[in-house]
Amino acid sequence: MLFNSISFLSHFIVFYLIYYFSSNRIRKYLLLVFGVYFYSQWNLNASFLLFISIIFNYSLANYLSDLSGKKRRTFFILGITANLIYLGVFKYFLFVWELFSDLKIGFGFPGLEWKPEILLPVGISFYTFHNISYLIEVYDKRILPCKNFFTFVIYDLFFPLLLLGPIERPGNLIPQIESEQKITKENIWNGISLFVWGVFIKSTIADPFSRYVEIQAQGFESLEPGILWIVAPVIAFQVYADFFGYSLCAMGLAEMMGFRLMNNFKRPFFSSNPSEFWAKWHISLSTWLRDYVYIKLGGNRHGFFRENANLMVVWFLAGIWHGAGHGFVIWGLYLGLCLVLYRSLKHYGFVKSGNLFQSVLGVVFTFYTFSLGLLLFRIHSPSETILILKNLSHLPKLSSIPLMILVTTIPLVAFDLWQEWKDTDRPQFFISTKPFSFLIMFFFFFLWFSLFSPFGKQDFFYFQF
Repeated sequence: MLFNSISFLSHFIVFYLIYYFSSNRIRKYLLLVFGVYFYSQWNLNASFLLFISIIFNYSLANYLSDLSGKKRRTFFILGITANLIYLGVFKYFLFVWELFSDLKIGFGFPGLEWKPEILLPVGISFYTFHNISYLIEVYDKRILPCKNFFTFVIYDLFFPLLLLGPIERPGNLIPQIESEQKITKENIWNGISLFVWGVFIKSTIADPFSRYVEIQAQGFESLEPGILWIVAPVIAFQVYADFFGYSLCAMGLAEMMGFRLMNNFKRPFFSSNPSEFWAKWHISLSTWLRDYVYIKLGGNRHGFFRENANLMVVWFLAGIWHGAGHGFVIWGLYLGLCLVLYRSLKHYGFVKSGNLFQSVLGVVFTFYTFSLGLLLFRIHSPSETILILKNLSHLPKLSSIPLMILVTTIPLVAFDLWQEWKDTDRPQFFISTKPFSFLIMFFFFFLWFSLFSPFGKQDFFYFQF
């Protein structure tokens, strides 16, 4: 069930009416049942795999709390390793298998004829990181392990963020599950506003842009020279509208139920440098990698060279996390190099803060650096990198710029500008308990959707990760 579908909306309305009028104790069971039902709609077998992960991590965290010394550390390492193997088998085994087959062919041996069929559970990268952060927090004694099994199941099966995040920290979500959910009119109107805005930008920007990209970038060798200078920003807005749209839907649904999720995006396209950009894009993943990988490796505590080496390790892992393929690895290393280059320029005094011209130039450069990097997601073999570079060696024709694309982005850019002007920490419509303001906003969205959005639904972009 996609958030932007009649099927999900009809199911959620029935669920929410029962949830709203139920006691707090009953609400917990409703969250559990709807979470199981929601995830099982994607694949029933994947639900069993998720429950295996839930039982393992719940049991291990409680066992860790009774241990100390070397034994505690040993079981903690085994737990993290088991989660990574679980993720690796389902997400990366086929890639390694095909790579091994290609290597055999390269050395003159016959390739592997048999190819295993392995199910890739939806959202496995997100809920595995969810569980790893839980084990780390318990091991570091920042939180106590859940004694109530159902609380932990709800933590892992909380349906607004189950498929695509944000990768919510256990220290934020579990206490909310354990406490009483108080639902105010402000919760309801703000939640509905966030959900409607999320569905709107998904339907009117992400889906049409996705179709444009598929038409333009089916094969790099047959593209019009220079067209990737135009296609790359379209991909950037497609991914942003798609993932930001999902995050807004998740935040909105949670808020309607009395929960507050972390904000996953904070106007990243206004960032003037790569460091700022990754502090505002996919914030839950960026901070997860910072806290659980970068800092654990030593962070910036061992000199400038070691700091940059740690960054490269983090972004290599970020690339692999996004998917098993040549393009994802190259993408991670590319972004790591961009960050290292910027930090080196800043370290040696080539970048100065407070320079308006440099800031504006930085916004354009940062946006295009990110946009061009997204082309790497579409690489199926290293040789296609050369085709991308050859295409980018030409300038595009002005006639190739699709006017409809520029017009379609207006609501999203205007909204982000408004939020930037208000300097909000999380998306806000400032309508709270004013239904009339909401109806005006809703009418504008519906009108824009009717004018510009072709009908037809696309899966959320990050489902593949």
